[in-house]
Order: sequence, then C-alpha cells, then structure tokens
Amino acid sequence: MTMFEPEVQELGRADLEAWRAACSPADFDRDPFFQSLLRCHTGDGFAALSARLRRVAASAGTALDAAVREAGRDDRLPQLRRHDRFGRPVEEVVFHPSCHEVGRVFWGSGVLSVLAEAGNEVASGAIAYLLDQHGEAGHACPVACTAGAIKLLQRVGTAEQQARWLPGLLAEDYDRRIHAAQFVTEVQGGSDVGRNACVATPAAAPVGAWRISGEKWFCSVADASLFVVSARPEGAPAGTRGLALFLVPRLIAGRPNGFRIRRLKDKLGTRSMATGEIELEGALGEPIGPLADGFRNLVGIVLDTSRVHNAVAACGIMRRALVEGLYFTRHRRAFERPIGEFPAVQGTLARMRLATATALATTFRILAMSDQVDTGGAADTVAAARRIAVMINKYWTAVAATRTVRDGIELLGGNGTIEDFSPLPRLYRDAIVVESWEGTHNTLCAQVLRDFASRGLHRPWLSVLADEIGALGDSAAAAMAGTLHREVSERIERLLAGDELAAAAQVRHVVDRMCRLTDWVALSTQLAREGEQRLAGDTGDLLQLYRLLELERANPQDHPRLVELHQRLAISS
Repeated sequence: MTMFEPEVQELGRADLEAWRAACSPADFDRDPFFQSLLRCHTGDGFAALSARLRRVAASAGTALDAAVREAGRDDRLPQLRRHDRFGRPVEEVVFHPSCHEVGRVFWGSGVLSVLAEAGNEVASGAIAYLLDQHGEAGHACPVACTAGAIKLLQRVGTAEQQARWLPGLLAEDYDRRIHAAQFVTEVQGGSDVGRNACVATPAAAPVGAWRISGEKWFCSVADASLFVVSARPEGAPAGTRGLALFLVPRLIAGRPNGFRIRRLKDKLGTRSMATGEIELEGALGEPIGPLADGFRNLVGIVLDTSRVHNAVAACGIMRRALVEGLYFTRHRRAFERPIGEFPAVQGTLARMRLATATALATTFRILAMSDQVDTGGAADTVAAARRIAVMINKYWTAVAATRTVRDGIELLGGNGTIEDFSPLPRLYRDAIVVESWEGTHNTLCAQVLRDFASRGLHRPWLSVLADEIGALGDSAAAAMAGTLHREVSERIERLLAGDELAAAAQVRHVVDRMCRLTDWVALSTQLAREGEQRLAGDTGDLLQLYRLLELERANPQDHPRLVELHQRLAISS
C-alpha cells in the first residue's frame, strides 16, 4: 500500500456521502413530470393540492426513510402474540415502534381522509405515490385495503353502516384509526374464488348478523380492525354466484371475534406488513351489500381499488429506483469522471425515466377516470373502459417496476445488492410481491379475455381510446395512435374469432399490445395538454424514445439520435 491510497479511499467515501446527501426521497419539487401531470389533471385545484403534497413530501423524507429501514430489519418484523399475560386469547400482531412511526406519517398524510368526498382519487393517488417511494413500508397495503373498505361502504353500505365505520376508516389519527383488510383467498385456490369454502349461517342474535366459519389462506393486514370476508351463505349456489361479502370486526367487547391467526407468513417482500393464515370459528359478521352481489362487489369495488393502488405503488417504487440511480451516477466516479457521463449509463437512466413517466401517465389517467365516474361526469362507456384499463395497467406497471428496480441495482453495481447501502434490495423484493398481488399476470389477462368474450368490454375500451386520440388533433402522435388503435382492434377481433384454447394462449400477447397503445395515448395526451397550457418539459423526448424502443424496437446502429435522447433524458431525470 502506498502513502496515497488512504486519501484516494476517503475521496471515494466522500463521493458516496455526497450521493446520500443529495438523494432525498419523495421530493415533490424535483419531480417535474409528475408536477406537470398533476397540473393537467387538476387545473385550478393544482395550487391547493401541490401545497398539500409539499407537506407530505417533507414528512416523507429522510426521517421516514430511516424508520422504514429500521422496521424492515429481520429482528424488527411483526410478531404474533396469542395470549395476554393472564392467558386470555388476544390474537394480536405486535410491531416494532418504528413501524408505528411510519404509520403515523402514512395516515397523517390524508391519503385516506381525502376520500370522504367524491372526486379526490387523483389527490389520494398523488399522496400515495409520494409515500410509496419508500416501497410498501408496512403501510401501503393497509392503506389500499382500507381504501377498498371505504369505497365498499360508500357505494353499497347502509346509512347505519356508513355512520358506524366510515369516520374511523377516514381518520388521519393513526392511533385512533380503523384499518381494514380483505380476506378472500383460501388454500384450495386464489384466482379460483368460486371454490371458496367458508360458510356463513344466520346468527341467533343480533338481528341480521351471520356466523362465519372456515379458513383463509393469504390474509394481508392480519392486524386489521375490520375484515371484509367472502363466504358462502347456507343454501347459496356453488361458484362465484353464491358468494357474499361480510364485514367482520376484529374484536367484540374487547375479545377476538371468533378468529385465530394460525401463523404469520415469511414473505419475500413487504416483510414489515403482517400476512397470515386465519381460521374463522363462528365469527360474527354483517352483510355488506346484497348477498347475491358479493362477488360482483368484491371484484368491482374491493379488488379494483387494490389494483389501482398496486399501480400507484409500482410508480412510487420506480421513481425511488430512478432517484437512487440518478444521484449515484452523478457522484460515483470511474476513470476520473462521474459514471453518469458514460453513454451506456445514460441509456439505462433514460429507460428508467421512460418507464416511470409512462406508468404515471397511464395510472393517473385511470385515477382521473375514477373521479369522472364517482362525480357523475362520465358516461357508462368510461366506466366500462376503466374496468379493462385497471386490469391491464396493474399488470403492465408491476412488470415495469421490477425491471426498473433491477436497472437501478445495476447502476449501483455490487453496492446495489447490499441491504444497508440503499433501499433497492428491499424495493426489488416489494416489486416482485406487487407483481403477484391482486391477480397474477395470467389471471388478469384471462379476466380481460372473459370480459371481452362475455360482456363485449373491448368495444367501450376501444371507444374511449378513440375519443382520446381524436382529441389529439392533427399531429404525428395522433397518426401513430390511430395506426396502433386499428392494429389492436384487429388483434382483439381475431382473438375472439378463434377457438377458445388458442385465445387463452394468445391473449397475453394481445394485452401487451393494448398496454403499448395505452402508453402511447397517455403520453401523447400529456404532451398535447402541456402544449395547451404552455408548460415546459421533455415529454416530447419521452414520446420519441417510446416510439423507438417500444413500438419500433429500433436498432441503435440505425438511429444515432438515440444517444442524444438518452443523454437529454438522463440529465433531466
């Protein structure tokens, strides 16, 4: 070792310290595409929303990051406590104090309380996006499940149920909140919900109550205060037609309400959130919505809500991976210069930037559609189109999140695999879980095919996109969108005209093309709106890069301008 080596090593450590200091998570003011997207979706409401988002970003900074990291340590994970010190059953999940610190930020942000009024899906999604830049963090899933219960009550609950449950579900005070879970999956099947074996029988008292018995296999938010449970009433038909939904409180008179947590699951990701297996033994519950509409409300309200939150979580994870990679490459040096100056690194950053922006554009398009539907400002066509959009967007953004975090890990090199060096290993594990939750890719694609074949939902989906393309005016982006629209329409018709086995084998390929059409229209619409509002940005560059990489699959040797695009987008990330 020479006398100069210690000094060189300290310079390397100084570079890493500078990266960590510059890389602040959930920074609203350093996310220009997101700001521009919200301006276009909220109009005059942007000023008030941006003020709230800056407050959320301030609370979701480095202090929250430290608490999330602490709560995710192996020796800090949730623990099951079956009995109190006097031997009475409690069936509690015990969390480390750092997990509660994180929860107070999540609930205090207003991500749920804004749902008290219709038309605030974009606002709630924007708050969740900032919070989700920490990954699941032990609370993104509970927030999603609670949002599902809120919407279920708002849409099909009785006035008495709404008065009893909504104030606690909408509360911002974490320590006094009611948080919800949805218990559907059973060991004999996840996507095959019609095989559910949990049984509901009328209770002797109180009037209208039911006793629910059976087992649930995959119960995230096992510590919830209120369970939304699927069960089959006695005498109901087999399959999904016979399923009903029930609200089951965790405790009655301070004691566990006929349930037992068999064990907590040791998951790959989302580890600071408790997922368990639960046995119900005459748990007291009440129907939510008509008994015969249980499956319809489960899919159309509860799972739909979680799928949108899943996509928002994917966006947050991608943004954090991009930020980590961007600032690392600005400060990490190799061969006497920052590695962010190397063209190959710029190509990776540009690809991450494109994936994040595209996912945001398509996800907030859905949130805006939700607000239109909830406020009565949308035609039935929009509601039908939205159903398909939610499913394909959940699939597409989840795949993109895993790929983008993997790119971020590559930028950090070997350091990217170290648990206490950056959040990327944890985000990668969370992203893989995001891929599986609320319907695997094949499950979602199969549901799209069923909705096309049995309900003709491809027609409203295509119709709404055609309207959006028409609003683009006479532009090159509109022309490309029109070509894609015709191509996708033909592929769907060909799919439905073929035999059932072939369609099942081919649908995912068609859905992939549907997703690329949606990506292109969402980015093109954003570019057009920015032009109308005279907003500066690089959405034009993003659109051009999307065309080359995703639509044309261009050979870089034939398109030397790709290097310039990569450089511009990497610098402006």
